[in-house]
Amino acid sequence: MDMVQRSFKALGIGSFIYLLVLLFNNGAVVDTSAIVYVFLLSIFVGISSYIFNVDALNFMVCLLIHYLTVNIFVIVANKMMGYSGSYSHLLTSIFLIYLLAYIVATVNTKITVKELNQQLEKLNNKS
Repeated sequence: MDMVQRSFKALGIGSFIYLLVLLFNNGAVVDTSAIVYVFLLSIFVGISSYIFNVDALNFMVCLLIHYLTVNIFVIVANKMMGYSGSYSHLLTSIFLIYLLAYIVATVNTKITVKELNQQLEKLNNKS
């Protein structure tokens, strides 16, 4: 997947997550800077996910590097925007999002492996 496609995919996922957060926060009012922030963060997450394509690194190392770079991006962006909220709450939220993403990725991988094994078994039984 090229960088533009990955960026647009990340924009969709990031926007979806942001809308879910708004939904659970009783639909808080959104301003232009928040929308730009979500767009930039989503694009950054999408582009920085190229780390997962490095074959020399295992998944957990890539996840840790990605997690740290995203946290640094969020902290710097929030400082630049004058964010005055709780960073512990912010970092906890990011951690929970990563935990959920890890669970989804793990379940997805297990389902894919199971399907591939079933297809291989069918091919082996035909032989």
